[in-house]
This record gives sequence, C-alpha cells and structure tokens, in this order.
Amino acid sequence: MAITAIGADGDDRAIEFLVRSEGALEEGRFAIFREHGRGWEGARLAIDPGAGSVPVAAVEWAVEFAREYL
Repeated sequence: MAITAIGADGDDRAIEFLVRSEGALEEGRFAIFREHGRGWEGARLAIDPGAGSVPVAAVEWAVEFAREYL
C-alpha cells in the first residue's frame, strides 16, 4: 500500500491523501480536517463517494500523520 499526502488547504486545517493498494484498480482519496483551537474529537474524515475504497490501515496512518501537521 502506498499513501501520499497530496495537498493541504494552506491554512493547516486539512490534508488530502491518496492511497493505492497492491492489486487495486482504483486509487482511494480522502481528507482529514481539523479546526484550529479544537481537539481531535472534532476532527473529520471526508471520503469522496467516487474516489474508490480506502483501507482502514491507510486512515490509521493518515490520522497519525495529520496529528503531527494539523
């Protein structure tokens, strides 16, 4: 599985990720959002319905990554 952080909103409130699993025909795309001054309980995960499936392991990795940068 390959996970790539493909963009941020420039305001350090969101990071978009692209994930490709071995053998998968499509890439999954999702984003993690968090408002400044709010804890992680208010963070949100957004998955575009047309963006393919997203492995749970990719989301776990992305949350840890986002905690460092958001």
